[in-house]
Amino acid sequence: MTTFDRYLLGRLLHTFVVFFVAAYGLYIVIDLFTNIDDFQHGTASMGELALRIAEYYLFRCADFFEMAGPILIVIAVIAVLGLLQKNSETYPILASGVPAFRLLKPLLIAALVLNGGLILNQELIIPAIAVQLQTPRGAATAQVQKVDPVYDYSNHLMYIHGETVLIETHSLSDAAFNLPVPQLAKEPVFLKAETAVFLPSKEKRPSGWLLKNLTAVLDPEMLTEEGARRVFPLENGKDVFIVSEVSFDQLYNRGRNTKLLSSMQLIQRIRNPSTGIVPVRGQSLALHGRITRPILCLLSIAMALPMVMRKESRSLIMNMAVCSAVLGAAYAVTQGCMALGSAGILRPDLAAWLPVILNGIASSWTASYVQT
Repeated sequence: MTTFDRYLLGRLLHTFVVFFVAAYGLYIVIDLFTNIDDFQHGTASMGELALRIAEYYLFRCADFFEMAGPILIVIAVIAVLGLLQKNSETYPILASGVPAFRLLKPLLIAALVLNGGLILNQELIIPAIAVQLQTPRGAATAQVQKVDPVYDYSNHLMYIHGETVLIETHSLSDAAFNLPVPQLAKEPVFLKAETAVFLPSKEKRPSGWLLKNLTAVLDPEMLTEEGARRVFPLENGKDVFIVSEVSFDQLYNRGRNTKLLSSMQLIQRIRNPSTGIVPVRGQSLALHGRITRPILCLLSIAMALPMVMRKESRSLIMNMAVCSAVLGAAYAVTQGCMALGSAGILRPDLAAWLPVILNGIASSWTASYVQT
């Protein structure tokens, strides 16, 4: 890399940091101003209040970086290119015979570095702090959450429900399991227990739920032959073990919010036989979207360069406005494709990769407008 390459690389990284700090600071001010009462509830001193606020927004920093990072990267590139044009720093390079697209090298390297940070944030940081990201404002931690009822597709649509999820103990309070008829039970069987704990597979034992302290004794004669292989009443008469692939975190927001899952966890959900068609479609779309996001970012930068450095233009402001309009239209197309994929109109892979194809075509088309 040349000296000018290192200059552009450092300038873009610096601009991104400035934009991120400014945007996140504005977000904190607005959110704190509208929700300060939630933090003040139960606080005994100003020090405790400040600690709660700092802890809450420290964890939200990773979430904001995941949400706004890709957009801020492109905005930072547009700002850097605009400043280069404004200060006439590109003219000596063009006059020496260096093509304008040579400027893409440091910009793309910086974008790759920032996208690498986004990948580490998504794969390592966010899954590790998923509980804290679901903590309400002013609360110590999200130890209790409401249950999202699910159907176990590996158990003939067995219905799993409960009152609350206890994250610390990985248990389900006031658990309710409805055995389907006639697959698992000869007549309707509604198992309700004080608590239910998910036990992962171990050696020869399959994964499943251990229901503790049933409200009514389960009669094994009510189970079908298939049900007897999946539902095992214990000797004490109060506990039952039910074979199931529905894991604990599928019963609350973390299992529904794909942003809180790593890519490996998404793959496991997609391969899980208990997952329904609609969740699998959303998880597949999220997985493909993570793959295409860095590519779309690089293609947006490739489109931004000829739009800002147009060979025939009235003013720099007009160039940046046109660039923003083109990239805004590309972003709208991307979001539209993702929405069609979520609705099932497009296949998840097609919905995620179609914007890449369209943006690639658009970047080739806009390349002829670059200044030489």
